[in-house]
Amino acid sequence: MPRKYRLILALALTVALAIGAAGVPGAAAVKFEDWGPHVDEIIMPIIKNADARRIAFERGESIVWAGLTKPTDIDQAKSLPYADMKMTLGFHMFYLCFNMRKGPLDAQPLRQAIAHLTDRDNIIRTLFKGYMLPMSSFVPQVSPFYNKNVPFYEFNAKKAEEVLKNAGYKPDGTGKNWIDPKTGKPLPEMKIFTPTYEVAPTSAELGKMIADSCQKIGLPVKPEPMDFNVMLDKLDIGEFDMYCLAWSLSKLPTFLHSFFHSSMDVEAGYNRPGIHNPELDKVLEDLYYANDLKAARTAADKAQLILAREMPYVPLYSRPYIDAFNKTQVTGYVDMNGFGAASYNNPWTLLNIRRVDRFGKAIEGGTIRWALSEEPKNLNPITASSAYEQEVLSKVFDSLTVSHPDTLEDMPWMAEKWDIGTWDVEPGKKGTTVTWYVRKGIKWSDGMPFTAEDVKFTIDYLKENECPRYLDATMDIVKTELIDKYAVKVYFNSVSYWHFYNAGISMLAKHIWKDVKDWKTFQPWLEPHPTIKGYTKLVGTGPFIMKEYRPGEFVRLVKNPNYWRLKPGK
Repeated sequence: MPRKYRLILALALTVALAIGAAGVPGAAAVKFEDWGPHVDEIIMPIIKNADARRIAFERGESIVWAGLTKPTDIDQAKSLPYADMKMTLGFHMFYLCFNMRKGPLDAQPLRQAIAHLTDRDNIIRTLFKGYMLPMSSFVPQVSPFYNKNVPFYEFNAKKAEEVLKNAGYKPDGTGKNWIDPKTGKPLPEMKIFTPTYEVAPTSAELGKMIADSCQKIGLPVKPEPMDFNVMLDKLDIGEFDMYCLAWSLSKLPTFLHSFFHSSMDVEAGYNRPGIHNPELDKVLEDLYYANDLKAARTAADKAQLILAREMPYVPLYSRPYIDAFNKTQVTGYVDMNGFGAASYNNPWTLLNIRRVDRFGKAIEGGTIRWALSEEPKNLNPITASSAYEQEVLSKVFDSLTVSHPDTLEDMPWMAEKWDIGTWDVEPGKKGTTVTWYVRKGIKWSDGMPFTAEDVKFTIDYLKENECPRYLDATMDIVKTELIDKYAVKVYFNSVSYWHFYNAGISMLAKHIWKDVKDWKTFQPWLEPHPTIKGYTKLVGTGPFIMKEYRPGEFVRLVKNPNYWRLKPGK
């Protein structure tokens, strides 16, 4: 095992032991129930200020202090007698992204130089007291697809200058800039967008640290913290130089295709750097269309090596999911391998969490308060893009399959079973087929039945409208076939190990969405339901209904009385 990989693994274990948490090698099997929910209502107060969220937890005004990253916050939480600390290694990446669509950051040497000026160790030591895991590749260490042999850009200012000089860049004589060999002029000012210090203090400070390091060798880089939603709007239209943000990643390595294949470079798409590289495209297609696990691993390894050379991102760190729950208020929260106990990617805590009485005994019903750290600007499930929006939507919508919280194996959910086969796309060419068998008796939150017609409608709607955030999932679907009311067959134009997951995207209610002509501007959480007074068109099959949203104040969710897993044995 390479020394670098041993150090990372040792650090991961050290962090886990320091917190005294689960989710690490040797931890006990996760206990959970597959039915619920067991609370009647979730109030999500919108608390943007990090200190205010801490105070809310300390005062019992939020049952969880989620996503802890600041060492002072982690240490403070550990000191609270009522805080139950949970930690799992995460499918997570914090990164610096370059806009490769325009100069000067379309130049590979400049991106590589900035990578050499990024001091991960200092960032992790200074901002996080060693609680984060340094990341050198584009796949997190917890993933079985992590390539431990990816070259590492060590922090070295002299090396950065050497890279620039070898590429023809020259100091301008003032010590404050370099001459761009393409233009013969000084480099223009380059800004690093981050959320504000109020919303994400470590992210904002991290951007400043990278900018300061660049300025020391004369690169004109400036940090620019800004409103988070304004920032997202700029990223969607490619109006940026650099930015710092995080991805909560899938367990599948196909996110590499979503993030870096040239076909994903569309407005509001996931290829935010705008990278167009034919060699990388070919390898990502090999990954996306892999026939088996071995081929997928080979392609994922190659992709990570190419990305390390091209540097559309500088991977900075992967954070463990560290959450503190108030054990005097709730119990039943579930650690999920790779995603943590409080993440929106974890459906099990939502189903299992219960209030406790003054003796610590679990009780049914009642209200819990769960702080939301930013405004959920957009609750349209097709166009929502931020984690804050998913914090709400994940409680309203359900899926055809779920992942086991411990093993991450696929489990039947709204689909009771499925068949995977092949068909003849044309003479000599095979394609994958996935047949979904939907459970009978499932209802949408407005009482309408959920059937295979909804599955077919969703896939057809997303494909026909070429919705950017679902391009990767729908681009290879040829057609859908309704077999009967509870079975639908999806046909792909190629064979791929991953098509099973692409066929199982989140569902839309046909009776609501069939009349939606402009999916981009549709605001289902604001439009009144066509038949139910006091209800909106934000109709899902999940355990909760969004009852009220007051911007700047709170989101209120109530138990879905039509939820199909309210009782065990479903």
